[in-house]
Amino acid sequence: MTPLSYQLIVIIWILLAIVLFPVLIKVKAPYGRHSDRSWGPMIDNRTGWMLMELPSLALFTVLFLTGVNRGAGPIWVFFVFWVIHYLNRVLIYPLRTRTKGKQMPVLIMLLAMVFNLVNAFINGYWLGYMAGSRGQGAGSMGQGVYDTSWISDPRFIIGVAMFITGFIINQLADNHLIRLRRKKGKGYFIPTHWLYRKVSCPNFGGEIVEWTGFAIMTWSLPGLSFAIWTAVNLIPRAIHHHIWYRETFSDYPENRKAIIPGVL
Repeated sequence: MTPLSYQLIVIIWILLAIVLFPVLIKVKAPYGRHSDRSWGPMIDNRTGWMLMELPSLALFTVLFLTGVNRGAGPIWVFFVFWVIHYLNRVLIYPLRTRTKGKQMPVLIMLLAMVFNLVNAFINGYWLGYMAGSRGQGAGSMGQGVYDTSWISDPRFIIGVAMFITGFIINQLADNHLIRLRRKKGKGYFIPTHWLYRKVSCPNFGGEIVEWTGFAIMTWSLPGLSFAIWTAVNLIPRAIHHHIWYRETFSDYPENRKAIIPGVL
């Protein structure tokens, strides 16, 4: 694949995200608390979650490790961060959650798998093949190498700090929901601690910060595409969760926003 054709694919992928954003604002993804059997055959929620997240881990890893790029330390940081995130999403998170008896539409699982395959291909191919070609400096599209000097670049430092911060926010928020369910049993409850005092979905906000950090640390169009898609997927999801909380609990705090404290 030529750098030009690859870049065209990424640009089209970004444009698709922008086009779908208003659609996702209006249409609730029918899984989790919004699960809807009218979307067709159902699958166990935990199994479906593992299957739909697995392509992001598997394909990215294969492309990275079998690619021609064997760069210095920075590129391995990108790889490790990706793998840590998706090992959690594929195995650790679904095994910790209490979702026995819950189901999701098979169609949603398949659509998520397609998304994750495309996203993993775009980023895995970039780091495994495109970013390894010798050229005009680290992080340039289709050219350059992430050599050791990239570690001291402000973009790498800021991006790493944002990724770690977002990951911690995401984990702490998920952990609170898991503990809440273990303490109170099945069902949904109003989260009352930590960032949940400000927003309904700090876990989603943390993930957006994560992949924005990834885009900055890689300073690449593929990284940017993932950050955009993360926001396009999770901002509508957070809004739908926020509306659901308000409709379900009459005592839900009025000052909470959906995902951005004091803003949205």
